[in-house]
Order: sequence, then structure tokens, then C-alpha cells
Amino acid sequence: MRLLYLSHYFPPEIGAAASRAHSMSRWLTRFGHDVTLLTGFPGYLMERTPAAYRGKRWVQEDQEGVTVYRTWRYISGARSNWRRIANYLSFAMTSGWYGRTLPGEFDAIVVSSPPLFLGLTGVVLARRFEARLVFEVRDLWPETAVDVGVFRSGSMMEKSWSQMAEFIYRRTDAVIAVTQDIHARLLARGLPESKVHFVPNGVDLELVHLDAPDRRAALGLEDKFVALFAGLIGVMQNVESIVEAAALLSQYQHIHFLIVGDGAMRTQVERRIAELELENITLLPPQPREMMPSFLNTADVCLATLAKDVRGAVPYKLLEAWAYQKPIIAAIGDEGAQLVSACQGGLTAPGDDPKALARAVLELSRDMEAGRRFGQNGRRCIESRLNREKLAKAMESVLKEITSTPGKRA
Repeated sequence: MRLLYLSHYFPPEIGAAASRAHSMSRWLTRFGHDVTLLTGFPGYLMERTPAAYRGKRWVQEDQEGVTVYRTWRYISGARSNWRRIANYLSFAMTSGWYGRTLPGEFDAIVVSSPPLFLGLTGVVLARRFEARLVFEVRDLWPETAVDVGVFRSGSMMEKSWSQMAEFIYRRTDAVIAVTQDIHARLLARGLPESKVHFVPNGVDLELVHLDAPDRRAALGLEDKFVALFAGLIGVMQNVESIVEAAALLSQYQHIHFLIVGDGAMRTQVERRIAELELENITLLPPQPREMMPSFLNTADVCLATLAKDVRGAVPYKLLEAWAYQKPIIAAIGDEGAQLVSACQGGLTAPGDDPKALARAVLELSRDMEAGRRFGQNGRRCIESRLNREKLAKAMESVLKEITSTPGKRA
């Protein structure tokens, strides 16, 4: 098959979306397919576009056999919803404009969302190339925005985004849900069961570096029990609860919290750390992708937190921690907590209870052997159920099914 993959995020950017697009495209290439990936100039959690891309509108690269085309998009270090929407819209437009000029034909186009706007680009390009369209839903919009209070239920914003989503769903040949909750909510929207497929997130074990040197000496943490949070510090991630848990454990000199990342709530997190005069937290900016194995190898336990109203999410940081044989403390909702219990990979706590989070950290700091068992169990779970090579095979099956079906595209 000749495939076009659209993703707003791609390495050297970090995070779940970039990791999934990279792994899926490279494994599909390994399976013998011709994969072209269309993305933007890197800028996620960056103050500005890297120097290599400045002043350019269009760049072609090769990454492990995947032909990568990058287009310009608006990037700003300022944290505001309107600037974020401008970032989303600019790539939706430039990818559509330059995507029309890509050479050859495509059998299928895979669009990874959010942002939801990119689905409109996928519809345009699917018509341009007379290709099948697959829409991958990593976060359900506008439902998630309503859950966390960004949109008010019944508001004009909620209705308009819902209509946009419905427009895209009607024009797809297949929809990929990355969680069971998203799968169920898509069916509840009225999408036919034959159209909705479950392909969860996972970890590309070939890219895991268990031998990477840790950062304990560099950070002055040689004698500490290190609880790591690495990732987006946004509205949904509830990193503030980690700060409150650290305050509750400030008397325990052997426990130290390490937060690595950036996002809309970072300023609030910094302010709260200063207000509480906490010395048991180190807050670092986002790190280059190649440095993350060292930080994961530094941790004694990894933390995954979400706002209490976020439904059915399984944070990628949870899966990545297990790949590095680290136990997890998951202060998250139902589906993620159920996975932790099923895999026996750590402890769970309510998403809105810093006291419970603090108790779990203290418990594992006192029982390192239990932590090691949890980490080993998590690694086995990744190998058996959430290995991205196997998940790419599942994606390939969906693509083969829709491209082999006779008749017009959706």
C-alpha cells in the first residue's frame, strides 16, 4: 500500500502523539508499505522553531525509510488558547495546501487527531487523491473539552466543534480509537461498529534504552527516592496535585520529586512551589528526546496524574515507565487505573486526592522490592499486550481491510 500519514506532532518533538506517529509510520514501512508522513516544523513545547527550519516553508527528509514532509506552522512560546488554535489552524491549512502537490497517488490517508481541524485537511486530501480515509482519535473532541471545563456543555463552541467532528466522521472509511472509552463514546455517537476499531497506545521497545546513564549525580539526587513526572504540564494533567503531595511529604528527607516538562499550567506550578517553599521538588524544562531515557532510568517511581473529570485516558507516560521497568503511581480515571491493576504495575489513587498520592509515594519508598516487582510486571504487560510492533500490525489490518473493499470511499 501507498500511505499518507498526517500528524501535527513528530520527532524531534516529544510526547505521546509524536511517538505514536513515528512508531506507526516506521513499522508500516518495515512491513513493506510506502509511507509518506506530512507534519509541521518542530515547535511543540519549544520557544521557537529550530534554526534549521527558519525562513523555510517546505522541507523533505528521510527518517528510517519514511519520507517526511514538513510545512510551516505558527509557533509561539506564549501560553494562550488562541495562540494554540492559531498553531492548529496554520498547520491544517499549510498541510492541505502543500499536501495537494505530493507526487503520485495514495491508497489510504491516516489522520491523527487532535487537533480536530486536521481531519478537515484529511477529507480534502482524501478527495484529491481518491484515497480511503482513516481518522485516528487520541483525544475525543469536543467531549474532552466539556469534561474538563474548557467548553460549556450546550455552548456555541461545543456545538460547532461537535458538528465539525460529525462532518469528519461521516467522511471516513475507518475510525481508530486509542482507548476503550473513546471506542464506546464513538459508538454512542451513532458510528457503525464496523467502522470503529480499537488500536491502543503502546511502546516501541526497539527505542527503549535501559542502559542509558541516569542523571542522579548531575541532579544531586544520589541518596534520594526519586518520584518522576515527565510530560505536558497542562490543564488535564493535574500536576498541581503532585506539588501538594510533595508538601505533605516535605518532612521525609529521602523523598524527592522531579518534574520535567512545560505547558499551560507550568507558571502556576512554579508559583505554588515557591509559595510552599518546597525544597523536595526539582522542576526542569522539557528535555531533548534523546535525554529522556536517562531521566526515566533516574526514577524510582513514575507518576501519572490527570484531572478528576478526564475520562478513559491512558497516559503514555504510564506505558513508557513500564517499558523502563519502573513502577507507576497512577492518579487517573477508570480505564488507566484498571490497566494498572490488571497488569499489577503499581499503585492507584484518586485524581483529586494529593493525600492518597503522598501515601502511595511513601509506601513505595519504604518497600523498594515491591516497586521492582511492579516495574517488572509492567514491562511484561508492554511486551505481551502493548508492544507497538504488534499494534502497528493491527493498524495494518484495518488499512488492508478498507483498501481491499470494493466500491467508492466514504
